[in-house]
Amino acid sequence: MRTTMSIPTPLSFAERDRRWQLARKIMKNNNLDTLIIYGDRESAAPAPFCIDHYFTNDRLGSVVIFHKEEKPVVVTFAPMMIADHMQAMSRGDQQWISPEQIYVGKTGEYIGQVLKNIGLGEAPQIGIIGLEPYPPFYFDGALPHRTWKGITAVFPKAVLKPVFLDFFKLASVKSEEELSLIRYAAHIGEEMSEAMRKTIKPGVSEAEVAAVITATCISMGGFTAEILLGSGAEYFGWGPPAWQYRSQAPRIIQEGDIVLSEIFALYGMYETQHQAAVAVGKVHPDIERAAEVARECYEIGVENLKEGVTFGEVIDAMEKPLLAAKGWHVHPLIHSINPYGPIGFGTAPGIESLQQAGNYGNVGRLPNPGRNIVLREGMCFAFEPNCAFGNYLANIGGTVIVGRDKGIELNSNSTFLMRADY
Repeated sequence: MRTTMSIPTPLSFAERDRRWQLARKIMKNNNLDTLIIYGDRESAAPAPFCIDHYFTNDRLGSVVIFHKEEKPVVVTFAPMMIADHMQAMSRGDQQWISPEQIYVGKTGEYIGQVLKNIGLGEAPQIGIIGLEPYPPFYFDGALPHRTWKGITAVFPKAVLKPVFLDFFKLASVKSEEELSLIRYAAHIGEEMSEAMRKTIKPGVSEAEVAAVITATCISMGGFTAEILLGSGAEYFGWGPPAWQYRSQAPRIIQEGDIVLSEIFALYGMYETQHQAAVAVGKVHPDIERAAEVARECYEIGVENLKEGVTFGEVIDAMEKPLLAAKGWHVHPLIHSINPYGPIGFGTAPGIESLQQAGNYGNVGRLPNPGRNIVLREGMCFAFEPNCAFGNYLANIGGTVIVGRDKGIELNSNSTFLMRADY
């Protein structure tokens, strides 16, 4: 039976003003003439680069420009965004951005012209959120080269400075209004995980499972763009199900399978993640053992996710059970969300430890950015400890908030190996 939780109230104008002052603080701290926030297109999930939404509370895909103490200018991608804004006005929806702030023309050339019109000098110091790496997808940054070229063509003497790290340090500590949205998203994710568990049984397809997970989210007023999902008596891949990108039938779940997932639950573009893993009857002993190791990593992580410690210290503590068990792992043990930033793969072996990895040109390891970030109360992290022995993988996890003395858990069911009920 679905538990109940009230839908949070819309974000206030006080929250808007707090964020706009945050942008001005970044400008002041970096001696900037203006600040540009690049927003990638909508539907670029999971892990979208949608920092524009943080400042607009509106449809994704715009470039936001702050200049001095003036209201920000929003340069959006198409007239349809303005049509939606008009529609919201006619309904009396609370909106952060007024009509005179919005312009259509998301190109470097037009953005350069907007900067000229607002009075930017000949050799400005321009801060940009969108230049720096933003794992797991934007390793070269999100801002397109043509946008960069268009701006610098209008301002050839401009100094463009990346300031995402400054933004992360300020914006990652969530207000009470933001935390209410995150808690509701976590509630949705908990229900999505339970719906997954209840649906799984022999004879059901992966597509049916994905449909139930998605329907649960949408029915609760949430949003999810993708589900990472796989199943089998042994399963060690990680990503969207293969039938979503290859022309092949969805796999049918069988007795003895493990079904692994990463569920993304969003409410108001605040995201929580849930590593729901479901055992279908009796699974291989190495899966059970891997799940126990992952749970131990999770518990240690919760104990260490507290004010004043560094992110690197949390990773080092979390991976100790994985190292001691001599397992390997396929994805991070922990990473930040709202926004993304620090990612913790640690030092434990990855997919390169499998014998078949030698058949590939380069397996590679992803970086561990953000080890020196000092944790503060109110930061938000996705816990996804995972462990594999040979081809047998298990992962668990949920969303945890940095607390004063330990992490504050927002989920319970996906933080253990779940059992199919049939």
